[in-house]
Amino acid sequence: MSQAFESPVKRTHHLRVWLVVGACLIYCVLLRVLPYALTAMGAQNDWFSQNFPWSLTPILAVGMLSGALFSNRFAAAGLMLGALVASDVGIWLASGHIDWAFYPGTPFNYLCLLATILLGYALRNDRSWIKPIGMGVLASVLYFVVSNFGSWLTLQEYTKDISGLIQCYISALPFFRNLLAGTCLGTVVLFCPLLLNAIAPIEDNGQLEQSDPSTAR
Repeated sequence: MSQAFESPVKRTHHLRVWLVVGACLIYCVLLRVLPYALTAMGAQNDWFSQNFPWSLTPILAVGMLSGALFSNRFAAAGLMLGALVASDVGIWLASGHIDWAFYPGTPFNYLCLLATILLGYALRNDRSWIKPIGMGVLASVLYFVVSNFGSWLTLQEYTKDISGLIQCYISALPFFRNLLAGTCLGTVVLFCPLLLNAIAPIEDNGQLEQSDPSTAR
């Protein structure tokens, strides 16, 4: 019953969390779809090169932020899953190839990205850069290992032996470099103590004021 009489200040903080996390996810969706959209519009360039700024995606940092700020992890997971599906549908519509968006390794990618919410949950009362950056590095390494294991397991271009697995990981190193850079940069920005204090201040009891959709009415 006490949740029904939530203070206007808390409601404001909950709205801020939804707006910030939602805006970050929209940004990540646009980054992912952009090279396919440019190619569909006839712009001549290697838009999928790792030299373009959009290859520095902060999606793992956004996942950790969701876990840190939402008290309801199912809501955070639903928001993240919705953004992932939206980006894949965008790729499908822009390219005209459903297999470019939804391929056999897609579940591995989704699983890794949803797991970042659990890492973020461990940061819910943290107000420093050190632990979030460490978690960001861990998230990047886990994503690299698991997602590329899924690629090796599901793609026909790699032989199903140790040499094929090594080849798969070596081929993915340029992507890992940019993923790690984008995650660390995104973590530094999103987990800035000043920004976090503005979005979800620490309550008097030392607990982070988190967003719970069941109380936002």
